[in-house]
Amino acid sequence: MVNLFKIASYLKISLLSLSAGRLRSFLSIIGVVFGVMAVIVIIAVGEGAKAEALRQIEKLGTTNIYIKSVELAEDKKQHAMRMRPPGVTSDDLARIRTGCPHVSAAAAVVEIPVSVIGAFKEITPQIVSCTPSYADVIDLRLQSGRFFTGSDITGHYQVCVIGDHVYEKLGSGGGVGNRLRIGDHLFKIVGVLERYDIKSPKTGAVSARNYNEMILLPEGSETWLLPSTGSESAGNTLSELIIGIDTVSHVPEASGIIKKIMAMNHKNIADYQVVTPLELLQQSKKTNELFNLLLFGIASVSLLVGGIGIMNIMLATVSERRREIGIRRAVGAKQKHILVQFLTEASLLTFTGGIIGIGAGLIAVFVLKLASPWELVITAQAIILPLIISSLTGIFFGSFPAWKAAQLDPIQALRG
Repeated sequence: MVNLFKIASYLKISLLSLSAGRLRSFLSIIGVVFGVMAVIVIIAVGEGAKAEALRQIEKLGTTNIYIKSVELAEDKKQHAMRMRPPGVTSDDLARIRTGCPHVSAAAAVVEIPVSVIGAFKEITPQIVSCTPSYADVIDLRLQSGRFFTGSDITGHYQVCVIGDHVYEKLGSGGGVGNRLRIGDHLFKIVGVLERYDIKSPKTGAVSARNYNEMILLPEGSETWLLPSTGSESAGNTLSELIIGIDTVSHVPEASGIIKKIMAMNHKNIADYQVVTPLELLQQSKKTNELFNLLLFGIASVSLLVGGIGIMNIMLATVSERRREIGIRRAVGAKQKHILVQFLTEASLLTFTGGIIGIGAGLIAVFVLKLASPWELVITAQAIILPLIISSLTGIFFGSFPAWKAAQLDPIQALRG
């Protein structure tokens, strides 16, 4: 109870002292206010960028491994063709299934450069042929109809599944059961994909495709759409392989096995690229942690400047209040009482600046979210950490002025 009474007394005296110079007190905390606001905004931007990057990587599937064909230079391409067909092939898939015990599913994709006849002005649909397992491996969902089956492939049925944007552009002609002209052939629409949430295209070795603007055909459709390519496209050369691994814990081991199989099968020719989203995810988390630390360090400079400003103000205050300090010492106040009082005043200043800065930071983040396409994320850490640091800043930078005040000689102080 005694301790609480003393704390209340110090707070009361400090508040009275600070309120006596409201304008000076406010001006002294401006640096802290902007420092805390900068920390909150920067952490929100960093967390938003991190969340967006992780979201895009997770869309690829943390249990999936992607193997993508890479275009070689002409001289290297001729050298590769003398040994084997360049790029990823169906033979790679067979060897991976045999050599990697952790494969639970696999899908093959072939991109088909062919035009689509329809009302497409704002989008250019991407045409791909794929295996029936593609929907399960990528976790594609349908809003109507069905996906391909094995009988569609064996029966050479000309059917297709379209993305949501393609469905909207086709209007009444985009429903299940209607036909779509692709190249010189008519394909029956048997399914429409659910809208795929993609905010912006991502670049990289393997990126999440925009399934809203895709048309999916059964495996082998390229043989009659592009007959000039012959057997090279007919289930042999593939654009991409997606290998599904049984559990997340087996992904690193499976990735190493698949890389060895591909290196042996391709005779160390770099006409493919293996990308593991789980590895990208872990790397992205580490990169963002370092990035946030750097941003936080930059923003903390503002708090440092604010702390120096408060120290200057407190030193000036000590000089102005010499007589007050002398009177308090004369009536029995000890050095530690003077020290605690000035430390309390400095802490109150920075704590108040921290509270105002948090409010200003939240408003700034809200305005930025409305005015820009950036994704910003407010976390508890972004609010608590600046407040703690601002309070510690007051204690640190208020220590020297408080010590100076406590060291004043009472007799000299009373003389002013």
